[in-house]
Amino acid sequence: MTQGLRTRPPRPVAAAPPSRAVGLRWLPPVRARFVLGSLVVVLALWQLCGQLGVVDVQFTSTPIAIVRAGGDLLSSGELWENAQTTLVEFFAGFALAVVVGVPVGMLMGWKLRIRQTLEPALIALYVTPSLALLPLVVLALGIGEASKIAMVFIEAVITIAVNAMAGIRETDPKLVQAARAFCAGGGAMFGKILFPSALPTIMAGLRLGAGRGVIAVIVAELYGGTDGVGQLISTYGQNFDVAPLLFLTLVVGIFGYVVTALLRMLGAAATSWER
Repeated sequence: MTQGLRTRPPRPVAAAPPSRAVGLRWLPPVRARFVLGSLVVVLALWQLCGQLGVVDVQFTSTPIAIVRAGGDLLSSGELWENAQTTLVEFFAGFALAVVVGVPVGMLMGWKLRIRQTLEPALIALYVTPSLALLPLVVLALGIGEASKIAMVFIEAVITIAVNAMAGIRETDPKLVQAARAFCAGGGAMFGKILFPSALPTIMAGLRLGAGRGVIAVIVAELYGGTDGVGQLISTYGQNFDVAPLLFLTLVVGIFGYVVTALLRMLGAAATSWER
């Protein structure tokens, strides 16, 4: 019956209009130009208001004065000498936090009894301000580098462990069931199922932990240190020397951004299989 039916030739499909997403490749440079332009405008207005007396430069300084103060700190070697101490304290504490936090968090996510035992203490430490722990840490370890490393470790390890635990618990149960159906052992389960699935969340935890670690080392040096960038900030703040104080604050912000950006790049490379 269908042999005598005439069939219409298929209509040519018109090419879809180019997606607007194609133009997104130009978005980052455009956004960068807007950000740079707005930054230049803000700095120019800030400098102008300081010169005209619209704002009190004793409390806000000016961009040119901040740059000059930064140049003095760099030329005298004072910044680099103290920055070395801060860098050692931060990276030592953060490395210990990674070594401890990732496996502990993964075990908490995998084993219910371990999670029930450790989770209340981790949550309690997570919501406790750093300043509340600092006196206890200083009394136990003194005012040297050990107390600063301990503060970075405490602040970072909690965030890293909590995120590692969340990554394990968010693993697709079907993948776990399939691995068990094929008689996968504990090592294979961790290496091929749990760890790859939790890796994006773990990397996010590393970025958050690094941010908390930067805050912890600066706070510890502010209130319980004899050297370091935090101690410099405290000294200039007590002397009401605003220009170097703002320059050091800017240095800390840039350092925190660079560390988190590097960890983001590392996470993107480690989870490239997702894309």
